[in-house]
Amino acid sequence: MDAIGYFRQPPATAPQDEQVLTLQEQEEQFFSFCREHGYQPVATFMDPIAGPGARGFRQLREYASQPDRGFTIVVLSAVSHLSSDAREVVERVLDLEQTGVQIALIGDDGGGDRVEAALDYWREHRTQSGLSARAMDSLRNKAMRGFGLGKTPYGYRIAENGRLEVVPDEAEVVRRIYAMYLEQGLGLRLIARTLNDENVFTRRGKRWSVVTIRDILRNRAYAGTYLRFGVRITGSHEAIIPTETFREAQRRRESTPSVAHSGKEGGFALSGLVYCGSCGGRMIGVSRKQSWARKRDGGRSEATYRYYRCGSRVNQSVCSYHTWRSDDLERAVLAAIGAALDPAIEQVQDTPAAELRTLVQGRLKVLSTRFNRYLDGTTKGTHDLVRLRRLSYPLLREQQRLRDRLLDLDAAGGIEALRAAWWQQQRERLQDLTAHWPTLPQEDCRLALGDLIRRATATDGALQVELLG
Repeated sequence: MDAIGYFRQPPATAPQDEQVLTLQEQEEQFFSFCREHGYQPVATFMDPIAGPGARGFRQLREYASQPDRGFTIVVLSAVSHLSSDAREVVERVLDLEQTGVQIALIGDDGGGDRVEAALDYWREHRTQSGLSARAMDSLRNKAMRGFGLGKTPYGYRIAENGRLEVVPDEAEVVRRIYAMYLEQGLGLRLIARTLNDENVFTRRGKRWSVVTIRDILRNRAYAGTYLRFGVRITGSHEAIIPTETFREAQRRRESTPSVAHSGKEGGFALSGLVYCGSCGGRMIGVSRKQSWARKRDGGRSEATYRYYRCGSRVNQSVCSYHTWRSDDLERAVLAAIGAALDPAIEQVQDTPAAELRTLVQGRLKVLSTRFNRYLDGTTKGTHDLVRLRRLSYPLLREQQRLRDRLLDLDAAGGIEALRAAWWQQQRERLQDLTAHWPTLPQEDCRLALGDLIRRATATDGALQVELLG
């Protein structure tokens, strides 16, 4: 397997008692790791800790994106090694992952989800956001030596030597949770209910919840791996459960579909985007259930009807009941976007460079805000890693494409390349949205449509769309 190394210049202000790897030491560590695991080093890239452009990572990504590169692994000392900014660490792990490469961490046992490790680092960074860079480096150094920092996991306490020590009674509860999950096949809600019914409570004396059970099932500390500030140390303390048990729990978690976001139930994809062509008011989504008696057997049938109608008529008693079935209007909007894209692409060739630059920079801000929302949603448990990946991959591809074009804007042909990139992205977004429309949650459809149009105007039997950009 081919291996790529990525190195970052160590901080100049690190305390003298810390173990800081120079660029040469990082390189030696990389080649030693490759020899130990039988990898073939094919390329190395380097970036300073701070500075515009991040050319080393950009070159790494371009290399990883080559279609003929073969099976490749990117070797890092820790996920935090990707950037000095915790949010960018998560972004870069996802960005590399969606190119198809694997990520190996030196000193790691090979298990665990790299995105989850990056998220853990980001969460830790947020809790320490008021600390100076020097203090953060000091804490990271302590983490590398296995000292317990931050919130101690249930089942452990901090011993006199500063490391994690097992709390026997709590550890038995942790083992029960894993046994109920894997051996009995119970779900998170039922596990929490079982413990609460038996008056077994959390360390703070509170009732168990889906979130607290989920956190125990995904915390690698219980397998003896210490993870703080992006540093991962295997075997740093006594494990409560075997490593293979932890891995089996992760396999089950990753294979369990997210119920809360499946299908097209709830919400309307065109909320806030479609307007009545007669009065100019917004059209609103309405759901109605109907039931009726079946003549053949006397039983009852039930159906749900979803449609859009003029909100002015509903809320203000003006206008008329201009109504579209939801499926019909949504399909019509997708078709109208496709029909409007080609003429719009021809017109944009005359867009002034300054206006186009502003448009793209505004779009990058939207993407950044949306990515932050995805991270917050994952942290709060409103969606899982599967959904984070599905939402983030296309966002990061678009973001990288637009960033690259902005960096090259002053070069010959740069403005033409930026115009082409913008509208190529719109085409790809429409194709992706159309292909996945039947299975996407309504909120995802609404966000995707909002990236393509400013508004749609519907009258009885007619439709117009105003494209974004």
